[in-house]
Amino acid sequence: MGQLQGKVALITGSGRGQGLAAARRFAAEGARIVINDIDTQSVNAAVETIRAAGGEATGAVGDVSKAADVQQVLAVAKEKCGGLDILYNNAGIGYSATKRFGVAMSDILHCTEEDWRRILDINIGGVFLFCKYGIPMLIERGGGVVLNTASIAALRGGTDAHAYTATKGAVVALTRAIAVTYGPKGVRANTICPGVIDTEMIHETLIARDDIRTMLAQRTPLQRIGTAEDIAEVALFLVSDASRFVTGEEFAVDGGLIQRV
Repeated sequence: MGQLQGKVALITGSGRGQGLAAARRFAAEGARIVINDIDTQSVNAAVETIRAAGGEATGAVGDVSKAADVQQVLAVAKEKCGGLDILYNNAGIGYSATKRFGVAMSDILHCTEEDWRRILDINIGGVFLFCKYGIPMLIERGGGVVLNTASIAALRGGTDAHAYTATKGAVVALTRAIAVTYGPKGVRANTICPGVIDTEMIHETLIARDDIRTMLAQRTPLQRIGTAEDIAEVALFLVSDASRFVTGEEFAVDGGLIQRV
């Protein structure tokens, strides 16, 4: 029997990248997965990937920054799967947003007000909305787990992507507050802070060039760039009973990168 047998896990932004890797890993451990992303094509492809591997998955297209979409996605979890045990708020925009959405990652002096609001709406607004409407569903089933994705940017300063950094810091702080408030009701909440991970979000902008990729690997104590599967393994620990006495914490998954001075 898998570690998540009988659990229902909703993972936002799971049409690709870290979210999809987690969905595959959780499904392999027996969870029923609700795949959420902003476009139908990636959702359908992810659902088929899970099912082809023998897992259970249902798709729910929706924009995490829109309350009506969030409520509809959660309704799918309720109607198709009977409720919710794991809420993994993974969706967010980073460096790939310039190409996909026309949103630039820049320092505070060069960030437009429009970009600032859009990044906040998705990266922290989405966590707010899914927690606001999703935590009651966890409580209905006697408790559950909230797992939020932040970044090592929340733990260290950077020279650009200031709106992104602000949202990730907010995710860490909000997660702590959720852990304290809803722990007595059986809800645990933790944050994963990925480092340099080889996914679409940064591939074309940060690590496509061999020299930059090599430099980042060499700066990392473990001497390589992370993978989506690296994040999925830590996510599995944090949503499973193996971490049953862990809440309100942030976990850097970065090969030791932020320990460099």
